[in-house]
Amino acid sequence: MAEINVSMILDAITVALDKVSPNANIYIDKVEQGLEDGDILVRLINIEYMRRGTGDFQRVVPVFDIIYFSKAGNKDCMAMGDTLSDKLTVIELSTKDIVRAITKSFEIIDGVLHFKVSYPYDAIKYQAGEDMAKVVLNRGD
Repeated sequence: MAEINVSMILDAITVALDKVSPNANIYIDKVEQGLEDGDILVRLINIEYMRRGTGDFQRVVPVFDIIYFSKAGNKDCMAMGDTLSDKLTVIELSTKDIVRAITKSFEIIDGVLHFKVSYPYDAIKYQAGEDMAKVVLNRGD
């Protein structure tokens, strides 16, 4: 398994969204121009770091908000929410690694779909070589 980061997951999400809605404009974080019917905005809203075991092994859980703009109303938003729930359960990274969503939910606010999804991955924090010289061993002396 290759080293995974948030950017790789974001890229995989946009690739999956392009397959779901090939005619949509997909934006990341912000929109410079006005939005049109069917446009999608992807925002990173939270990253949670959880220590796993001892040492520097961490579980990283980024949470994304995928915002779908529809002028066709709530029914279209509900259908898109169901589609995203199905198509974003498992995503493939550019390294061919597979990441499975651990949480998925959606809500419709003022005719706009907010689909929230999180993908966990493990990260190892490596200690720099020069810092290793500062390690003091307690040998019970």
